[in-house]
Amino acid sequence: MDKWLAAQSQQSLTFIGVALVLSIVFIFLGIHIKHLDPLKKPSKFMIVVDFIYNFVNNLYMGMFRGHCKIMLPYATCLLILLLTCNFLPLFLPLDSPTTDYNIPLSLVVITFAFKYGFEFKNNGIKEFLKGFTEPVAVMLPMNLMDIVAKPLSMSMRLFGNILSGTLILMVFNSATGWVQNLIVMTPQSDGSPAFNLISAFLAVPFHGFFDIFCGGIQAFVFTLLTLVFSSLELNFDKMDKKLKEKEQKEIAKV
Repeated sequence: MDKWLAAQSQQSLTFIGVALVLSIVFIFLGIHIKHLDPLKKPSKFMIVVDFIYNFVNNLYMGMFRGHCKIMLPYATCLLILLLTCNFLPLFLPLDSPTTDYNIPLSLVVITFAFKYGFEFKNNGIKEFLKGFTEPVAVMLPMNLMDIVAKPLSMSMRLFGNILSGTLILMVFNSATGWVQNLIVMTPQSDGSPAFNLISAFLAVPFHGFFDIFCGGIQAFVFTLLTLVFSSLELNFDKMDKKLKEKEQKEIAKV
């Protein structure tokens, strides 16, 4: 139990560290972009940044049609944060912070706070409450269960997929370490090999699949579901009408 609590604490601290480092990087990146010359050829790093931004922006525009603008920077930061967390084991001897269920659950809580905040603000109280009785009033209990079911399924998907990959790699490393002990006979005091040479070579494709492919896919899916769930119940026709009325009032003032 003490080891498990220590592991969860370490992953939480790792997540906080990643978030702080990325925050500093975003600040300096923003300052750098502000002073860029648009006539000069962009660096490779800026091409990657532009690609990520345009990728998320296309998803955002397809679902929000330009409304709820805070979702664009939030979804972009969320994708970069999850990619960094999931790729972390490739560069440091640390588990991905998303193998601690508190991390995916916290991110889901923020996502659904945005979702219900948008619905309450843009659809109004009446439509917001009416949505729980659609398509028929009998569906009220099921729709209320969705408040818990959707966040749980979304957080468990990220947590379960990343954790399963971590556990498979741990089992593989233990098995190859046991085989190496039989061949070389150089175990440490705890029975593990001094250096797991077999795993160092054979685990590369496993890390490529679980850390890069699965980690990247799960980061994308989580970001996509964030945008989908946040835009699902919004009345965009009503929001477009309000925006046009606001623009007409501003033009009339001029």
